[in-house]
Amino acid sequence: MKKALTLLFLFAVACGGSSEETVVGDSTTTSIKDTTTTTTTTTVQEYDMSGRVILFSKNAQCTIPELVIPGTNNFYEVSKELGLNIPKKDPEFCLLWSDSIPENFREYQIEVMNKLIDYVGGYDRWVHVIYEIEADNTELLNALDQFGYFYDDNGNKQTPTIDIVYDRRSCLSGFGRNKDWTFNEFSFCNQPYPYSNPDEEFNRNFYGEEGFLLQVIGSFVHEYYHHVQRSHTFGRSNAMENDCCGLFDPVNAPAWYVEGQAQVFPTLFFIDNFNDFSFVKNYDGVGACENNPVADPGTKKGRFIIGSGCNLVEKYNYLRNDIVNKQGECTEFTKLEEYRETGICHSDGWQMINFYLAYITSFETLFLNLHEDVYQLGFEASFNKHVGLSLDEFYKNFNQFIMDNPVPPAGFFPTKPLNEIVDFYSINSG
Repeated sequence: MKKALTLLFLFAVACGGSSEETVVGDSTTTSIKDTTTTTTTTTVQEYDMSGRVILFSKNAQCTIPELVIPGTNNFYEVSKELGLNIPKKDPEFCLLWSDSIPENFREYQIEVMNKLIDYVGGYDRWVHVIYEIEADNTELLNALDQFGYFYDDNGNKQTPTIDIVYDRRSCLSGFGRNKDWTFNEFSFCNQPYPYSNPDEEFNRNFYGEEGFLLQVIGSFVHEYYHHVQRSHTFGRSNAMENDCCGLFDPVNAPAWYVEGQAQVFPTLFFIDNFNDFSFVKNYDGVGACENNPVADPGTKKGRFIIGSGCNLVEKYNYLRNDIVNKQGECTEFTKLEEYRETGICHSDGWQMINFYLAYITSFETLFLNLHEDVYQLGFEASFNKHVGLSLDEFYKNFNQFIMDNPVPPAGFFPTKPLNEIVDFYSINSG
């Protein structure tokens, strides 16, 4: 276990030092200041040379960065100075668990996060908590309190309790440290333990042990990729202007792109790494995702396939059957897919139109170029710049492509690992 922990936090730690106020940019702009309180748990709490707090124990692998004190810079400028849009090998992550969460589950999560750092890059300000209400949550609550998490809607400080955390459960959501949602917002996956969460009972029974595990781990990857997307919008909402709720200057990114891209990414991530994962080996799943498999939910292999989403050709066929034979809701791809509430093509359609986007341009366009310009241009102008089509033209062409191609043409799905096609660490957004 300790080896896995070391992989996640690659930076050196200096014990016992106190942090002084430091400055981002010149002294007239925005400063960063440590506001850490003394821990009263058994967690090993240390300070590194930059003043960040490191919580390191069985129940916490957590870096708490210094609090950003607003100055004259806007968030875009601060984010660029802090490198929040830059993928890193040593990101400021925070993973927290109830004492009751099984060791192997933690190891699986850490293994996936380390793979993600190598594959797409680590982006700061990612906080993920997994807990059971009746368990010992002392360290988890202490860490969230040090983040300044416990405030009510009126801005009053609250006594930390797991009930407060549970009442706000959501993944992916966020929180503003000390109620500051401008300069100190963090992506937050607030997740009751899936194996005891009553809301997951249907999925546990439907997917079986292997498939459910892949579903859970796939959700980690999906939500983390939403965090990657957010990191390149510099505080602008990665949504349409009429989406719900509490949006700030949305970039007008359609649901088929935001959600579809965050479904394509974990699918390819799983395909590229599937046989290497310890949980795949432990459940005898090696080879399940090879050679364009078809998912049979009645078999262990089929449940692995469903859980990982690696049956790409099968999903293409499902969509084509709907569009060509008019046998489902998704008889054509239209502007309805720009909103979650009105979309009818959803998972298969949203994935396939993202693959189509990459097919007519490149996977670099899908995973790099659109992110690089979306803050400055907004989604539609960035799309027009890199794809050369209006969205209406794109939808029309996609529908015709599906009609004309009974099977996915060569090159529609990548034939090499995605991180060999796309240099994720080269992204230069904003």
